[in-house]
Amino acid sequence: MGQTIAEKVMSRQNLSGLPAVAGDIIDARVDALMVHTFHWGVIRNAYKRIGFEDGVPKVWDPERLYLMLDHQQPPTNHGAADLNAKSRADAARLGLTRFYDSEMGICHQMMADYGLIRPGEFLVGTDSHTLMAGALNCVASGIATDEAAYTAAFGELFFSVPETIKVTLNGKARDYPFGKDIVLYLAGKYGNDFAAGKSIEFHGSMAADMTIADRMCIADQGDEIGAKFALFLADDKTKEYVRARTDAPFEPVAPDPDASYVQEVVVDCDALEFQVAKPYRFDNVGPLSDVAGTVIEEARIGTCANGRFEDIEIAARMLKGRQVAPGVRFYVSPASQAVYKQCVDAGVISTLIEAGVQVMTPGCGICGSILLNNQVGIAAVPRNSHGRFGGSESGDAQMYLAGPATVAASAIAGRITDPREVLGG
Repeated sequence: MGQTIAEKVMSRQNLSGLPAVAGDIIDARVDALMVHTFHWGVIRNAYKRIGFEDGVPKVWDPERLYLMLDHQQPPTNHGAADLNAKSRADAARLGLTRFYDSEMGICHQMMADYGLIRPGEFLVGTDSHTLMAGALNCVASGIATDEAAYTAAFGELFFSVPETIKVTLNGKARDYPFGKDIVLYLAGKYGNDFAAGKSIEFHGSMAADMTIADRMCIADQGDEIGAKFALFLADDKTKEYVRARTDAPFEPVAPDPDASYVQEVVVDCDALEFQVAKPYRFDNVGPLSDVAGTVIEEARIGTCANGRFEDIEIAARMLKGRQVAPGVRFYVSPASQAVYKQCVDAGVISTLIEAGVQVMTPGCGICGSILLNNQVGIAAVPRNSHGRFGGSESGDAQMYLAGPATVAASAIAGRITDPREVLGG
């Protein structure tokens, strides 16, 4: 019997040396561990409780633990500033070669920017959206902080080998980002537990034709439909993207022709309308036409799901010669400093500012910043759960999720709007 991508990589990582099949629980060697700001503090405290006052005494491989002080930069309180200082001391003490000190951005995008995501590797991270690395054929998953504490010291952890769903995306890529619409469609049709605990492999002509940015959006949002891994095949686009950022060797992994899948889904992407998730669930999805005309007060584009150049460029393209609608706050945040510079070099930022957009520094702040009770927004961000945008004080904030083209069109019109009304055709 042939193997899926997940089974192949898990077999290679299995410390017993035995082939791994779906359902096995293995002791798996990791290729890399990513830890971001807040979770490093939790790991430090976990070791402190067992007698190591300064945190983990050593790590299994200082070249393969990636520590990123990304989530709150610059720090907005004394606790965050203190953790940053302790993290700097830890990085020096442990000899970490991949320490990213107080860089504004989102860890997942920064990992890609620095060539730390490579095809065929097994990566774990202390954030659920670590799945984004699957866009580059990297088997990647978020893990809990206690698991990360163990992995930091030993470079391994017990892991359940998942069953795999094969999703075939047929169609041709559009000249604007459409990955969000595809993953929203899957959530709406199959539910937010569609891939619970499973790996997803994305195949088909649309998967091959789409940009790396759209692949990253879909893989990232695999978390919102329960996936353990969300994987694309490594093609020439993948290899070119990775080789432009690192000279480290890598070995892409493809499934065997006779691999066994627990479920197979085929999507005609050419026939898909623009999709919108209504409050308060990622899978509360329908075609844009169901909610067209809904008046909004706020629009957002950014985060690990939709903070890449292509997501921001489409907003600038649509806003060229136009203005954000009166009464609408439109926020845009690049996912990293590298993306920010790409936007600046292309003139995208100037266009946005001239149109009335508030351009934020790179980072996670746009993901859950305050939207007051009963206010209405539309956003290209990962989640719209109840209370996400300000806790109990914003429990009834109405946040719709959509792709960046829909968000930009809605910001221009002041109501949820089909992007074709702005793009034409």
